[in-house]
Amino acid sequence: MKIMFVCSSFGGGGAEKVAVKLSSALAALGHDVVYLYWRSKAGQEYTLEDAVSLKKILANNPVSRAWAVSKAIKSERPDAVLSFTDIPNIITYLGCMLARPYKCLRVPNVRTNVPAKYRYMKMTLVMKALSFLHGAACRRALIVLVNSKDSGSALCEYYRLDASKVHCIYNPVFDNLPSEFYNFKNGVASTNNRIKAVNVGRLSQAKDQQMLVRAIDHAVNTLGADVELDIYGEGELYDELHTEIARRGLQGRIFLRPFDRNIESKIGHYHLFLFSSRWEGLPNALIEALGSGIDVISTDCRSGPSEILDGGRFGTLVGIGDDKKMAEAIAQHYFEGNYNSSRDSSAREMSDDLKKHLEQFTISYVASQYAQLISRNIDEQ
Repeated sequence: MKIMFVCSSFGGGGAEKVAVKLSSALAALGHDVVYLYWRSKAGQEYTLEDAVSLKKILANNPVSRAWAVSKAIKSERPDAVLSFTDIPNIITYLGCMLARPYKCLRVPNVRTNVPAKYRYMKMTLVMKALSFLHGAACRRALIVLVNSKDSGSALCEYYRLDASKVHCIYNPVFDNLPSEFYNFKNGVASTNNRIKAVNVGRLSQAKDQQMLVRAIDHAVNTLGADVELDIYGEGELYDELHTEIARRGLQGRIFLRPFDRNIESKIGHYHLFLFSSRWEGLPNALIEALGSGIDVISTDCRSGPSEILDGGRFGTLVGIGDDKKMAEAIAQHYFEGNYNSSRDSSAREMSDDLKKHLEQFTISYVASQYAQLISRNIDEQ
């Protein structure tokens, strides 16, 4: 099959990371793969396999990008076009219409809980127009892909989609699953029994790192836990977070770190992974943390965390914005000494239950699911 991916970039975000991994994996399976994008993110690009044809669109507005996508479709003549996130989904929808009479299977990928996202946003005329167009792009597609069951149900309800066209395939986070969790005596763990916690994500309203600042303040200054937090990410709330950390006198407890494309290799060097999102699709960082063997505390937001942690079986879930419960969970780990197990000098085996749970997030499993679904639907478009 010839498959075209359409994304805004090939770096910096979770959706782009998924698209890059998938395009490389499908190319490795022998498919002809083209990756189309229009925005550069210097220093944040992920690595594509040489077999993937990378093409940049030189266009600066949605209309010209849709036209460029249509030209690429007519030139490349793919069997299927996979777009990722709302704006690329809309642009690809318009591009496929402009590419007529050539027809191919168009597969919009929705990577977040759409109604939860819009609930926290000011619905200006522009946002209403985008929501309308995205709904049309999804309704008029033969199939729509989501990355969590909950976000799929929410999408069907919000856009009034036929549930039979919406398919859930989880994110391809792991190349291979580790059989053991190793100690991190050469990592970033601190001494004197202090808990080292980590958060990864764009500094934004959706990720709500402000809640973590309040939680660390409460855990340290009210509950007496000895903990510090590294937050990896960049975004529009950097200055606000920096100011709030200073206002609370937490400069020695909370550290804002830059985006790190290799963060998954560092997560296992911490004791706790803290996740504070208000809404999600299926957060890669949370899956990576679970696979690293460290303890996880997450908000029970829509969508993803409950599915990833299997309803709390593999981690602790707290309410959205509930900094007190987050702080209490952190303090419980500290005072019960649960985090010390991560310091054992011997490796710990991954449980059979956890391994079975995480296999659905491996690139081999996900790529085969994508290939089978696309192949089944190509002749029906």
